[in-house]
Amino acid sequence: MDLTLFRFFNSFYNLAPPIWPWLTTGLATVAFAALTVLVAVWAKQAKWLVAALLAVVLTDVTTARGLKPAFARERPCVTLEEVRGGKDCGSGESMPSAHAANTMAVAAVIGSPTLAAVSLLVGVGRVVGGQHWPSDVGVGWGYGLFVGMVVRRAFQKVLRWG
Repeated sequence: MDLTLFRFFNSFYNLAPPIWPWLTTGLATVAFAALTVLVAVWAKQAKWLVAALLAVVLTDVTTARGLKPAFARERPCVTLEEVRGGKDCGSGESMPSAHAANTMAVAAVIGSPTLAAVSLLVGVGRVVGGQHWPSDVGVGWGYGLFVGMVVRRAFQKVLRWG
């Protein structure tokens, strides 16, 4: 199932506009951060930016140092010859997607459907770009949602933020 879904999404790599390669750049990370600040300020949720940063640190460190080594799953751009867009294969293991986890954690902390939609786009972009299997992204989204909700709830309880 994972292979079938991967091949379906990866087949979109060469379609115009060429947004998929862009989603994996540092510029996309800066754009997501800027969008997060804009959404938080517009929604009068700017105080949650500190919690969002904490959630990103938690998801990023735990995926890179704990979950990825534990799963030790190779990326599709390493294991499959026919992968489109696999020039920038990423580093380390594949499961779970830290991009998906980080962006969904931010969306959960801020409580923004807009940021959740961007997280979905980022995750699909990781599959289209050949860096992740669909299940890597799904687990990343689930993990990011969990961490984001725990961080949001902790801030609500400890700091009485509403």
